[in-house]
Amino acid sequence: MVKFGVGMAPVEPLKKVISVAKLAEELGFEHFVHADQRFSGEKDVFVTLAADALNTTTIKLGPCVSDPFSRIPAMLAAAVASLDELSGGRALLALGAGGSGFAQMHLQRRHVNEALRETVTMIRALFSGETVNFDGRLYKLTNAQLRFDVRPDIPILIASRSPLNLELAGEIADGAVIATYVSKEQLAFAIERVRAGAKKAGRRLEDVRLISWVYTSISDDGRQAVENVRPFVTQALLNTSPEAYPVILDGFDEVLPSFLGKCRTMGRAGLEAAYQERKYLTDEVIKRFSVAGTAEDCIDKIKEIISFGINDIWLRCFSAPHSEVEHEKVIVPFAEKVMPRFTADTRHSPA
Repeated sequence: MVKFGVGMAPVEPLKKVISVAKLAEELGFEHFVHADQRFSGEKDVFVTLAADALNTTTIKLGPCVSDPFSRIPAMLAAAVASLDELSGGRALLALGAGGSGFAQMHLQRRHVNEALRETVTMIRALFSGETVNFDGRLYKLTNAQLRFDVRPDIPILIASRSPLNLELAGEIADGAVIATYVSKEQLAFAIERVRAGAKKAGRRLEDVRLISWVYTSISDDGRQAVENVRPFVTQALLNTSPEAYPVILDGFDEVLPSFLGKCRTMGRAGLEAAYQERKYLTDEVIKRFSVAGTAEDCIDKIKEIISFGINDIWLRCFSAPHSEVEHEKVIVPFAEKVMPRFTADTRHSPA
């Protein structure tokens, strides 16, 4: 059975965010995660998750994603362990490279792969309850212990589009959140990197939970749904490692990789230029990186994803272009028209 989750940036009033968490639980979604972002109207992710925890009973909760630069790893461990206690064992942690608010806080992403490796090692040790002494290249701990009861197997996931970080997920994480890769060429590429990491650690691919993180919009007007996700897919492509372009953009205009590479160097102006461009970034490009369209379009894309053995699909929902609000406009029709095709659960309308 396919398990579905919902992801959102907590930019709406907290009471509204809580109501969406409760609605998602009623609709049969199994995970509810928040982007750990800042300075675009987002509330603090752990305050928001605590509010979600106090107003839900079964849905699993966590940040997706937090990073080891804006949040010190040991403090992340304490925050997630506290959320797990508050929620009655429903917490998870998804880690990634981050970037939100880095310019404002004068932070830089350095040695991302190594930072994620050290972070997973430290947090897992702290979750075990032991006193941790860690002497890493980037992070250090001396006689650190959480000193409260912690579930040692709180899931630690790595979310990425980067080949190196997907490989790291296969090597050391409980799961890989495959971000925005939703078509066969991309999925084959991403899963092979996870498999390579798992092999390096003497694990099997089946030992690693695979989660598809999909930009999603559903509408009777399929073209509008594609426009709803376009700004976010465009940004994701600019944030993707150029070394992945030859594989994930195969079959499109041969100029597209160099166009995206140029836009990457232009900052906000490059993002706007890419968003306005339609010659290279066609609707077909946007659809390759999203679950967007009519209900039948979404069903077809979900079928493509699960054909790769992925049975966890988390929706990053968009109800309008450049909009981070009104997630109910996506999750309700998705639960009513799409989820019944893939789940045995009959809870597809709010109580």
